[in-house]
Amino acid sequence: MMMILSAAGKTSYDGMMDRWDREALARLPELFRRWLATDAASVSIREAGRDEQGDLLVEAGDVRMVVVVKGTDNLGSLERADASIRVAHPPGTIALVVVPFMGPKARVWASERNLAWADLSGNADIHKLGLHLHAEGHRNRYATDVRGANAFAPRFSRVARVLLVDPSRWWKQRELAASTGLPEGTVSKSVHRLTALDLLDRDATGAVRARSADLLLDAWQQRYSFAEHDVRRFHAVGRNGLGVLRSLGAKLSDTTITWAATGLSAAYVHTGFADFRLTSVYVDRFPVDPESLGLRPVDRGENVWLIGPRDEGVFYEKVLREVWCVHPVQAYLDLSSHAERAPEAAARLRTECLLWGGR
Repeated sequence: MMMILSAAGKTSYDGMMDRWDREALARLPELFRRWLATDAASVSIREAGRDEQGDLLVEAGDVRMVVVVKGTDNLGSLERADASIRVAHPPGTIALVVVPFMGPKARVWASERNLAWADLSGNADIHKLGLHLHAEGHRNRYATDVRGANAFAPRFSRVARVLLVDPSRWWKQRELAASTGLPEGTVSKSVHRLTALDLLDRDATGAVRARSADLLLDAWQQRYSFAEHDVRRFHAVGRNGLGVLRSLGAKLSDTTITWAATGLSAAYVHTGFADFRLTSVYVDRFPVDPESLGLRPVDRGENVWLIGPRDEGVFYEKVLREVWCVHPVQAYLDLSSHAERAPEAAARLRTECLLWGGR
């Protein structure tokens, strides 16, 4: 059975996050009737019993599903749901994760893991046991409900950064405060938000570390917005990207500006992959006279980005190789907003520099 559906959701729903199972119980019958082009009598949805797997059980004709409902598409929650439904569910049933709305990055993550999912906004991607159902084009009808506090807002993300740079260490909150330069209260809020996203483990002393460094990085990348930074565009004369980077780096080093290359240029320095045109550099303040650095402001055709970061955490654990570069974690995040061969460069950076001992 193959179905491609497309529409646009229009309504909103006011309520608390602890009622998503009830919302799913009410909304899924209508959605499955639409997706499967069947009548109301052939779709049955009920709460799972105490000794049954999942949150809800769906029967639609010959299709049987065990449904796990999550109130967010955050990757920590999706990973937990995926792990739980893979362990055991009745033979001949489809294990399905349901969320209010599945965002673009979460959809890619789910596809890579062959995770069957549906959202209460009307989208779905299910390819299991002979059922092939793909529904898309529905807007997030729960946007005001699931906004929530962002664990990866610029200052709060310093905690995730420290945990990723040294993921095997158990961190006390006062140690995180010292490393991040944040007040302990802010660290506590950040830890609380990361815990709520199911991204942290905690030991008997209350110290924390990433439950999975790979998952924490994926979850951060899911919410990361390069557009929050202040990007100024310039053109510099040079034979290639590396030549421009070396020349600019030498001139910046003669100033009092704190700086570090990121994106494609940092990936090249860290891994040797791949040739690049765009040189992107974080600076703690913009130069008063960019022409003294060999930079000419332009509106288009730039080959240099000077980036004023939203938060100075981007400089945490920067490293000096040929030039100053951000830590591979930051370079990886920024590559999502670069063109050229950025996806390949990100994959190489992750393979060579972000191994984390298999965690």
